[in-house]
Amino acid sequence: MKKIKFIGILTMIASLSLVSCGDEIEDVNINPNSPEVVPTNTIFNSATEQYFTNSRNEFNHGRFTLNWVEYWGQNSYADEDRYLYRETTVQSLYTAIYLVGTDLKSIIEINTDEATRVGASAVGNNNNQIAASRIILAYMFHQQTNTFGDVPYYSYGSDDPDFQALQIDEFLSPVFAPQEKIYADILKELRESADMINVNEPVFTSGDNIFNGDASKWKKLANSLILRVAANLREIDAATANTAIAAALADGVMTSNDDNAAQAYEDGDANANPIWKSFINRNDFAVSAPFVDLMKGTTGNFGPDPRLFSMAAPISASIPSIKAGDYTPSTDYADYVGVPYAYGNVNQLGFDLYSFPSSQVLKPSYAEILMEYAEVQFLISEYNGFAQVNYENAVAASMQKWGVPAADITAFVNNLPAANEANVLNQKYVALYMQGHQAYAEIRRTGYPNTSILFLPNETYTLSPAQAAATGESTYTFVSGVDGLTTLPFRVTYPATLQSLNGANRASAVSDLSDGDTVFSRLFWDVD
Repeated sequence: MKKIKFIGILTMIASLSLVSCGDEIEDVNINPNSPEVVPTNTIFNSATEQYFTNSRNEFNHGRFTLNWVEYWGQNSYADEDRYLYRETTVQSLYTAIYLVGTDLKSIIEINTDEATRVGASAVGNNNNQIAASRIILAYMFHQQTNTFGDVPYYSYGSDDPDFQALQIDEFLSPVFAPQEKIYADILKELRESADMINVNEPVFTSGDNIFNGDASKWKKLANSLILRVAANLREIDAATANTAIAAALADGVMTSNDDNAAQAYEDGDANANPIWKSFINRNDFAVSAPFVDLMKGTTGNFGPDPRLFSMAAPISASIPSIKAGDYTPSTDYADYVGVPYAYGNVNQLGFDLYSFPSSQVLKPSYAEILMEYAEVQFLISEYNGFAQVNYENAVAASMQKWGVPAADITAFVNNLPAANEANVLNQKYVALYMQGHQAYAEIRRTGYPNTSILFLPNETYTLSPAQAAATGESTYTFVSGVDGLTTLPFRVTYPATLQSLNGANRASAVSDLSDGDTVFSRLFWDVD
């Protein structure tokens, strides 16, 4: 994977002309190293890298959704564990999409403008570039509305007066589009994007660090994302959701792990995965006790899950050995202990008393997943009334991705409890490990995992004997940082800066929320 650096300027002037000067002076002012238009593949490369590096970094992922859904816990303090998220996280998550979205919009414009589309075709099929940009925009806006609710929204070619985002020449203070409209338009964008892709030509000849230019995989991603988005609508508008899902399945979704969509990173620290960078000088995260308990079979009804050995490191593995990838692996479940979640005295525990992420996760080249085949099979299982065959396919695909030996996969799948809502969705939660933002949306949508697996406010947890000896207490109670909140927050509040930057439109959006701009306001699809 070759990462192409982009300096954030969409067009650069190649020459500066001086009035009433001769040709010789004009020639002097031409910079042969500065292209007139930044190549679209360079813009795309930069946009996707910037977005995923921002949304999956230590604050916006590690201390936010990876933490809230209890894949990871913090080992220095437990503020975010107790839902006391930082205003800087909200601000960063909110603004990133509009900065990156402008770049993706520019790719669309360059490929539709007769003056520039021929030049753009040198680095990929024009329609394919447009489609890939629309797919990423749909992906980003889907996460944005799932996080906040109503947000400023952009749609390719739309004249809807509610879609004002990314049009800075016209709307410096864009209105907030209703969530329902955003969802409907995202389905439209994904359907049209899939339909416009020419699978016989590349999306980009270089600079695509998700699919390396493979148009057929982009088409499958668009259709697969339709399944994800439509699933959130099934309890609101089943007819629309089912029609969209049926069309996506007919057109072709992911069919194996080879189709998994992931943002690639490199081995060197400069272009490394954002979570890896957080571990260069600090060791703030470990695998949470509730998740380790599920994987060990202590909770849930699945028994011990060998994916644990790939997702976490044994307690005997030091941080240097994990980062170097030279620790001795263990297949003994007793060697894995989670860090206590939302525990006020967690900083009294030594690093040898809980499991850190494995070297499969904690490495500079760890790729950030957009979507994968296992999730597609879980979605199809749900669509088909929680069908057994798709449930088994999904679990097997997840285990294969994590490198579980074939014999262990067969044994685990053969002993899965029968498919039903709880079992399918609890296994989907396991498969979404390291995809905190999507897992957060799934838990709110479905109610799974519930308190039988997750550790929620007002509940009491029992420390391991070694942890109890270190702290002098055998149990503790999860005290929420938000008064009255006994489950995961239903949304995240808007950045405080919007009150001054876009106050009137923010106030209008807040008025549509059931409990105002608080974590207690449910999104329109969150009806459980």
